[in-house]
Amino acid sequence: MAACGDPGARNQRGDVPLEAYSKRLSDRPPHPPDPLPTPPGGKGAPPPLRFEEPSPGKGGGRPSRWTAKLALAAGATALALLLGEAALRIAGVSYPNFYGPDPDRGWALRPGAEGWWHTEGLAWVRISSAGLRDVEHAAAKPPGHLRIAVLGDSCAEALQVPVEQTFWKLLEPGLASCPAAAGRAVEALDFGVAGYGTAQELLTLRRQVWRFQPDVVLLAFYPGNDVRNNARTLEQDPLRPYFTLGPGGRLALDDSFRAAAGYRLRRTVAARLAYGAYDHLRLLQVAKQGKGVVDGWIGAAKARRKEEGAALQELGLDNAVYSPPRDRDWRDAWAVTEAMIAAMRDDAAARRVPFGVVVLSTGIQVNPDPAARALFMRKLGVADLFYPGRRLSAFGHAAGIPVLDLGPPLQQLAERSHVYLHGFANTPPGEGHWNARGHAAAARLVAGWLCREVLGPLAAPARLGHNG
Repeated sequence: MAACGDPGARNQRGDVPLEAYSKRLSDRPPHPPDPLPTPPGGKGAPPPLRFEEPSPGKGGGRPSRWTAKLALAAGATALALLLGEAALRIAGVSYPNFYGPDPDRGWALRPGAEGWWHTEGLAWVRISSAGLRDVEHAAAKPPGHLRIAVLGDSCAEALQVPVEQTFWKLLEPGLASCPAAAGRAVEALDFGVAGYGTAQELLTLRRQVWRFQPDVVLLAFYPGNDVRNNARTLEQDPLRPYFTLGPGGRLALDDSFRAAAGYRLRRTVAARLAYGAYDHLRLLQVAKQGKGVVDGWIGAAKARRKEEGAALQELGLDNAVYSPPRDRDWRDAWAVTEAMIAAMRDDAAARRVPFGVVVLSTGIQVNPDPAARALFMRKLGVADLFYPGRRLSAFGHAAGIPVLDLGPPLQQLAERSHVYLHGFANTPPGEGHWNARGHAAAARLVAGWLCREVLGPLAAPARLGHNG
């Protein structure tokens, strides 16, 4: 069929071109007009011609009733949106977006993004010009400073509490009296980003950390999902990088996420415009947050169906980490995880920088109620919940990497003090990320361990190489 406007178009009466049809009509001889109709009864003059005003919507230039209705509806909708936006701003409701696409790690924090985080805990969050959830730090280390770079996921990012209450910030006063500090000002830098696995943390070390000249590198390992994050077969996320183990145990980077349609879309001009609109329109933020809540409900329902009759943990966490791997996927995930940690050790050693690993806690590990833990362990068929820390501690001992497992001491503290170290007033107790008590307790343990095991009681600035 020819397109509209095509000169070769056919009329509806056949296949004669319109031009020829018009010509045939013009060639016909004229004929007299038909006689006017005779009025009923056969007498009188023909009825007078009447001219009527065109009705609205029939070419008269006046707006139709439907047009007016549409204009009224559009105006009412616009007014409602404006009022809704104003109401959200007056009420202080916002759900800022702190993340954007990153060519190395899939996503990263957006420099300069800021706003209130209140979906879990409450804190004013501002992302530094370097893309850190932290205060501003100059790339060049000031004289007389001892810098600690902290790698991790959302547990290190710690949007749920103010910066001054995070475990990494509390390391600064906690290490002030350490002999290894030798009177220097301790400065902690937070490189944690939500959702990161060990692969992205290794890439962060190589792409971002070293320009800040750290004296110590600390990996905050979260056993709840870090192992799964490191295996494509388990994580099944096409928008993140992975490492795989090649011949001889060599790490090979899989950055195929760059070719994924979802990642390419996030890099388009339209996506950047959408990010900008999202930053300024509270209604869009609320809509996106609502979608996230619904997705969470759906995910929780699926998890409950999948683990019916078994121990149900928080959504997004893995029960499989509490026991030795039972299939090839989990064995491979643990193997590549340990290989990436060893790669971090080697990168740090090449720069004569001490490196250590802190194994964080999950909510059920440090639940203050022994009965709740016992029920969970009985359903899993395990004697305790500390397999991840034991495994990493044994690996660290063999690989020459200091490892601190926070699970056991934090469990003792929570049970002794009858306090939840995870959870907030606006979330279930004992779930999610560390609250202020959890961060404070962890900071005390990490500071003492860093001083004893990583820096060493007799460490001097010379030991820290060119960074001292």
